[in-house]
Amino acid sequence: MHPDAKAPSENDLSFWNDRDLRFRVLILGRANAGKTTILERLTGATMDQAEVWRDGEILPGQTVKGQIDRGLHNINDEICFRSRPGFVFHDSRGVEAGSAVELSTVQQFLDERSSAATDLRTQLHVIWMCLPLDECRELFDSERDIFRLLKGAAPLVVIFTKQDGALSKETSQLLMEFPENSCTRSVRKEARRKAELEVVNRVKELKGELMAMGLVDDATAFLTTSGMEMPTVEADKSCQQLIELTEECLTGPRIKTLLSMVWGRNLLRVLNYNTSYEGVKLGSGAPEMWNLIKDICIQMVSDMADNKHAHRTLSFWNAVVSSFLHV
Repeated sequence: MHPDAKAPSENDLSFWNDRDLRFRVLILGRANAGKTTILERLTGATMDQAEVWRDGEILPGQTVKGQIDRGLHNINDEICFRSRPGFVFHDSRGVEAGSAVELSTVQQFLDERSSAATDLRTQLHVIWMCLPLDECRELFDSERDIFRLLKGAAPLVVIFTKQDGALSKETSQLLMEFPENSCTRSVRKEARRKAELEVVNRVKELKGELMAMGLVDDATAFLTTSGMEMPTVEADKSCQQLIELTEECLTGPRIKTLLSMVWGRNLLRVLNYNTSYEGVKLGSGAPEMWNLIKDICIQMVSDMADNKHAHRTLSFWNAVVSSFLHV
């Protein structure tokens, strides 16, 4: 780009036709919080297949499998998957340690990527905070500190991961109270029922703690995941819920449109291939695309009525709609 040329605005036709649009997610959580599993299920790829970009270049020979849960990444590194073009993930190292240095790193990243500091192309769009239920009976002090930093920085989805692991642990602990030869089917069934109730209550208590401390608000979304270790129907449903909750948390039509366009392009890739083709299978369902298009049309009509420069508004919304239809 010529140094005197202006970068395309998100209101320009060229911006929305750009095949290099990016939707940015900051994914956080203590070690073994299930971040890797979420990304692998969502993208339909393994972490070995991820690309890590730094300062516009791919890190040579970079293997990221397992590193995201150990927190070895620079938070500014862009974790991308060819199977899901348009999605960019950022991870912070050592958040569970809660050191002043790491908290400062997260704060600086949030400041630099805020909507006030940068444009739609480079800003942070949503934060996913993972709390593992199989270990998380209460919040770490470091996690409370992180939540304080995150408040108001970007839309937030709190993901309670590993519900299945928590159920197994609770059931095993309850069965330990009985002699091995007395663990009948009915005893095991009752232990499972009590374990399910315990885990449900744990989620309620964690939500309540976050709300009571003012660390989240009504705009925060919550999701509980289970059975994410393998690409199952249940995992697909959780991924679909995650995308839908993310969409609901987003503020403003431009960011919602950005997610819809990026996700919609992934959907269109699938429609043009056999859905069982490796590397193309959708990791989850798409947002409710027809409802989104309907909302766009309603917004377009409203803008046309209010906008003196109707022809410019029409060009903008024409670009948005055509993005859904263009492969």
